[in-house]
Amino acid sequence: MKKWQIARILIEGDRSLLQRLCEQIERKYSMETVKPPERSLVMTKANDSVSQKPFYLGEVLVTECTVSIQGVYGFGVLMGEDAERAYQLAVVDAAFQAKLPETGAWEPELLAEEERIAVRQRTVYSQSAKTKVNFDTMEEYNAKR
Repeated sequence: MKKWQIARILIEGDRSLLQRLCEQIERKYSMETVKPPERSLVMTKANDSVSQKPFYLGEVLVTECTVSIQGVYGFGVLMGEDAERAYQLAVVDAAFQAKLPETGAWEPELLAEEERIAVRQRTVYSQSAKTKVNFDTMEEYNAKR
């Protein structure tokens, strides 16, 4: 699994999964908090749809944290203000970076959570699609009145 995929699953997925993975590592390994969770502002970058040149939309509040396990750093960052979750993301990231044996058993859980996220997103999309207005048929509707 790619790092961005793991991060997305842990941020969008069930919070208890991230907590459980973090606790597994905390019980077995000693950690050093290099940078405690703190709020920051980062610039959000986008591309102009016409010129395809980058521009900055504005600032976004994030919470970030850095930890070290056996000299290997892990970094956790997420939008919003959630110090506990940023710390947990950093611990799990450090575990993956250090290639700890526990991480090998996590992939099936992460893939299952990814599927649950996809199902939830499809449900939300289908609910919002029901409210979509088809402007081509509105003319016919108004003509009948």
